[in-house]
Amino acid sequence: MSEHVEPSKGYKKQNLFLNTKMQKKLAVIIGIVVLALIALCIRILYIDISKGDEYSIKVLSQQGYTSRTIPYKRGDIQDRNGNVMATSVMVYNLILDSKVIMSDEKFLKPTINALDKYLNFDKDELRTEIKKRKDNSYWVVAKNLEYEEIEKFEKYIKGEYIKDDKDEEDVKNTKGIWFEKKYKRMYPDNTLACSTIGFANSNNVADIGMESSFSKYLQGVDGREYGYMDSDNNMEGVIRDPVDGNTVVSTIDSNIQRIVQKGVRKYMKKYHPKRIAVVIADPNNGDILAMSDDKVFDLNDPYNLEEYYSQAKIDSMSQKDQSEKMNEIWNNYCVSDSYEPGSTFKPFTIAAALEEGKVNKHSTFYCDGSQNVGGFNIKCHLVSGHGQLNLKNALAQSCNDSLMQIGFKLGAKKMAEYQARFGFGTKTGIELPNETRGLVYDKDMNMSTLATNSFGQNLTVNMIQMVQGFSSIINGGNYYEPHIAKSVINQDGDMVKSYSKTLVKQTCTRNTTTFLRQALREVVLTGTGTTAAIDGYTVAGKTGTAEKVDTSKNGKGRLAGQYILSFLGMVPCENPKVVCYTLMDSPRDNTQATAYNTELWTHIMKQVLPYMGIEKTEKMEEKAKKKSLTKEFYSNGIIQGDDGSLVVKDKTLNE
Repeated sequence: MSEHVEPSKGYKKQNLFLNTKMQKKLAVIIGIVVLALIALCIRILYIDISKGDEYSIKVLSQQGYTSRTIPYKRGDIQDRNGNVMATSVMVYNLILDSKVIMSDEKFLKPTINALDKYLNFDKDELRTEIKKRKDNSYWVVAKNLEYEEIEKFEKYIKGEYIKDDKDEEDVKNTKGIWFEKKYKRMYPDNTLACSTIGFANSNNVADIGMESSFSKYLQGVDGREYGYMDSDNNMEGVIRDPVDGNTVVSTIDSNIQRIVQKGVRKYMKKYHPKRIAVVIADPNNGDILAMSDDKVFDLNDPYNLEEYYSQAKIDSMSQKDQSEKMNEIWNNYCVSDSYEPGSTFKPFTIAAALEEGKVNKHSTFYCDGSQNVGGFNIKCHLVSGHGQLNLKNALAQSCNDSLMQIGFKLGAKKMAEYQARFGFGTKTGIELPNETRGLVYDKDMNMSTLATNSFGQNLTVNMIQMVQGFSSIINGGNYYEPHIAKSVINQDGDMVKSYSKTLVKQTCTRNTTTFLRQALREVVLTGTGTTAAIDGYTVAGKTGTAEKVDTSKNGKGRLAGQYILSFLGMVPCENPKVVCYTLMDSPRDNTQATAYNTELWTHIMKQVLPYMGIEKTEKMEEKAKKKSLTKEFYSNGIIQGDDGSLVVKDKTLNE
């Protein structure tokens, strides 16, 4: 008979103590495990969000997983009327998976036969190359094929040409062929607005034009297709659709742009200047309707230099030299180059003096042909002098002497202040890359600089600055931000961004604008711009002739005999609807023939004005006034030379 022994009280206490201690340890362990699990979950969630696709692809690829990128379509660039200027079209790269083709001997022959019959490949060469790449799963055989080139093969692989069991077996055993989709950038009009539109390469990277400055809107996001390949070589899995880029609507009018570029080509051939450039704009909202210079290139083949250099010359160039030449051709002169404006700057000096009350429309000036300033004798273009002139005629006759007197009244401080107010020395903000600021002086400019600045020399500008500043002094004093884009819209047609009319500042009062329009009209009626007249239209504007400065590294002052000729004009004078600025650098036969440049201006505007629906508003009395003045010119021995300039006693009146 066994004896039952009761545990002692001490043992019970000890056992209870051990149980409590173990429970605490267990609780701590469980807590640690829970925290570790939470941390692990957080880490897994982070990895899934940040690199989920990447790791999924790596893991699944080890299990026969296939992944392909679905490219996005870069957004279009349209002109203001909806005409496509840049777009992307689907093309295909032919890919062969030699590893699959060589995985079974029954695949090789039908695959090669199909490539030969429907895609025009040489069977013997294919067989050799496929065997050479037997372990290669991605071989790009052909690039940028259009759908028409692959259509027959697509129909074949879908079984549309099957006639009997043998055909069915051949289609079934045609393996390892697929087409990688991609987009190719296309420019339907080739050279139209080339330096303004710019171009994007095969990787959707752009460095010039709107393609560059609007890239963030034009770009999209690639999609992805991934999953397993079944026994019939079909993809089964998940598709993440691409997000296509937005469409950018430009302010450019393709028809006006064509008129401009044809005009530039014609007058480059006619007068052989070193350079021609043109900008046309709406003065009432800042829209640029057209811009071009003589350097054009094919946007579909932008790296081709054959238009400007012989093949022998190209072959002799280093890669660096070729790149420099390309950049010269791609450069947008209207935005990226600066120059001295000459007499087209005179309206700004007069506007500033009117605003400050230094002159009024009744002010008079005496021109004796020059001014002695700081020891320098600065001449008027008419060295014999214009005599007494009122303010309107000082502008109409483009009198440097009168303008210097106005500049002295205005003073250096106010001259610098108004140059800044009109937008010179700063970027305009136009949505294009590489805009130049130009060079202007501050309030400490000396007297000779003040004198030359007054008539547009010894400072530099770009064409957009001139157009926008000029627009403000003819439209009532409103300086609008220049735009090359009207809007950005998405694939559903919804507005993403609007580049609406933006008033930046007020440059002058309406009274100043009214006087300047009348004075600029006088330039065309009786002054230096008579050759810019267009019958029926109240053309107004200002001519300019600026002797060029040597801007080379070792430049030494002015380039004798080389001049930048320009005309900055508007129509109609009483209510300007369009501004056109033409510039011609040193025509070969007569480098100072301002009439060559105004001839270009009228050639372009005679086509643009009817296209824009701008009515003829010239009054009958103005026609009579022009006729009377013409008789007066001839009676005083003043005639128009062969180049269109005014001549007195065989001496050309250079502006």
